[in-house]
Amino acid sequence: MNILFTSNRFHPDIGGIESISDVLARYFVEAGHSLRLVTQSAGDAGEDQRTYTFPIVRRPSLRALLACYRWADVVFQNNIEIRTLWPQLLCRRPLMIALHTWLRSPAGRRRVVDQLKQLLLSSANRVVSVSEALRADSFRRSTVIGNPYRSQIFRQLPGIEREQAIVFLGRLVSDKGVDILLRSFADLSPRKYHLTIIGTGPERQPLHRLATDLGISPFVHFLGAIQGEALVRELNRHQLMVIPSRWREPFGVVALEGLACGCVVLASDGGGLPDAIGPAGLLFRRGDQADLTRQLQLLLQDCHLRAQLRSQAPAHLARFEADQVCSKYLELLAGIVPCPSGATC
Repeated sequence: MNILFTSNRFHPDIGGIESISDVLARYFVEAGHSLRLVTQSAGDAGEDQRTYTFPIVRRPSLRALLACYRWADVVFQNNIEIRTLWPQLLCRRPLMIALHTWLRSPAGRRRVVDQLKQLLLSSANRVVSVSEALRADSFRRSTVIGNPYRSQIFRQLPGIEREQAIVFLGRLVSDKGVDILLRSFADLSPRKYHLTIIGTGPERQPLHRLATDLGISPFVHFLGAIQGEALVRELNRHQLMVIPSRWREPFGVVALEGLACGCVVLASDGGGLPDAIGPAGLLFRRGDQADLTRQLQLLLQDCHLRAQLRSQAPAHLARFEADQVCSKYLELLAGIVPCPSGATC
């Protein structure tokens, strides 16, 4: 198949959809298909050629985008993007769209643009939602396929002592609820435990000040952004990963990454996080600081519970191995292409 793959953001941008697009696109090409990836992210053409075995079309002109559609046997949008769908009116290619975000405003209102996206989803041949919560809220006729994680990177490492207690990994923005975590941590016995914050964002300085005001700054370590093996080693040093999001996460790949590195995951109960954690972690009521504190105390004090939850992780993670997830996507794509020949437009 000739697969036109659109991903609004892509390398060198860093984020969940960016990494998932990378995994899927590489898998499709390794499976023997031709692929062109269209993105609005800026990048370096030389680096693209050195890093990828498929062409990346960055910020295409109208003519270049239309040429991509004419070339394609099938179009796959990794998250719906209206601006790159207009050639579909002319070319009528088989279309599959994966939903990664809510079709609502941050306040929960269904806007005109969200209604338009739902209409466009109705015209697609197949729609995938990355969690059951997203399917139920945004497009009930979609197929649920959870996101893949990079198992060759995120894994348990031998010879590393798990001497640290709690880690948070993510963007330092208000929706991620790090301030709730800091307040819950302060309710524990902070001189007995340490909290590691990995990530950057506009809330970093306010969170520093909050830790100082709470009297816990000597026990909270802000490490900034870490990637690759350094990140894997750091996660392997911790017992618990906490995901205290106020926002209803559509899925939560970070939970899989923590589980794969041997952390027991404690997360808020909104959105797709229950799908991502499965039986290998615990949930607390979203936004409820007291409940977070209770669950933290339970996990920190009960080593048998931690061991029981860790024992559930391998079977759960197997469902989200890249091969498992990507093969499901590829099967759906193949199912909507009537024949290998390309139509004209």
